[in-house]
Amino acid sequence: MPTLALNPDSLVFVTGVNGLIGSHIADQLLERGYHVRGAVRDVAKASWLSDYFTNKHKNAKFELVSVPDMTLDGCYDDVVKDCDGFVHVASPLTGQIPEETIPIAIKGGLNALKAAAKNPSIKRVVYTSSSIAATMPRPNTDFSVDETSYNEVAVKKVWNHPEDEPESFKGLYMYAAIKTETEMAMWKWVREEKPGFVFNSILPNANFSRVLVPEKQGFPSTIAWAHAVFTGENFDAITHIIPPQWFIDTIDDALLHIAALIYSDVDSERLFGFAEPFNWNQILAIYRKSYPERKFRDDIEGLGEDRMKMPRERAEELLKWMGREGWTGLEESVGEMCKDFVKDEEKKSPEK
Repeated sequence: MPTLALNPDSLVFVTGVNGLIGSHIADQLLERGYHVRGAVRDVAKASWLSDYFTNKHKNAKFELVSVPDMTLDGCYDDVVKDCDGFVHVASPLTGQIPEETIPIAIKGGLNALKAAAKNPSIKRVVYTSSSIAATMPRPNTDFSVDETSYNEVAVKKVWNHPEDEPESFKGLYMYAAIKTETEMAMWKWVREEKPGFVFNSILPNANFSRVLVPEKQGFPSTIAWAHAVFTGENFDAITHIIPPQWFIDTIDDALLHIAALIYSDVDSERLFGFAEPFNWNQILAIYRKSYPERKFRDDIEGLGEDRMKMPRERAEELLKWMGREGWTGLEESVGEMCKDFVKDEEKKSPEK
């Protein structure tokens, strides 16, 4: 078994703790006896998360702190005091103007690193990047990415959108550029400044699984894609913009973050969270199998498949260190996820 760099009872700081990935990271940390200090913009509005974790994890310590603006110099300096680890999940997801949105993400990432460097108790920092920081999906194409790959194509397109591509692709390029430029800037800072902590990044693909508190969190991030396909609302828009690619179960994603945080053997690594490729016809097939009484949209012609190769073996090894047998499969994750979709419909339907 690998050596622990952070033992249970250590205090971990998590930004974006009320979001999809951040909340699962906190949940899995608390489950394992770690304590969590979570950053949100507004503590009062996120108090439901404290209630949830206090009820679920009786012996764990969870607290919320307010960081209204992650671009302010020193915004994390005081709130990370006494912490042993730092997981930076928070990021702007989209924006209209790259000159405004991309610097916000970069500044937030660098502020996280600088705060960790000022607090010698912090031994490990993990950044939530994205698969799209390495490459855009390229269906029906055999190609490979590795630990040195960055999505330079998306960065170029977000600054100069191709005239022959729909305007609807702008948001995807913006998100890709945000993640690409932020991760590159953080690794550059670590190489140049040589701080006293270990830095790792996680590159997960589309996250599918259950949401911890859907009545408060809704169906965020990539789960919103799957929800649109489930209900049929915005079906055409989603399936047109989002091509076949890979997925990861959100709990597996959280466990990868924790492995990168707590194990000393994971040092200066980019970890690829790619469990299994999918396309929307596969998702529809799982929906039909799970709910044969429902009518779903017809399969989409000519979808193709993602044939990318990437170094995913290391991430699977870390999942096994965390007690998993390996990657959670697509059918299991999607089957769990759509239970929340049905519950949401039942709550909204008028009483009979």
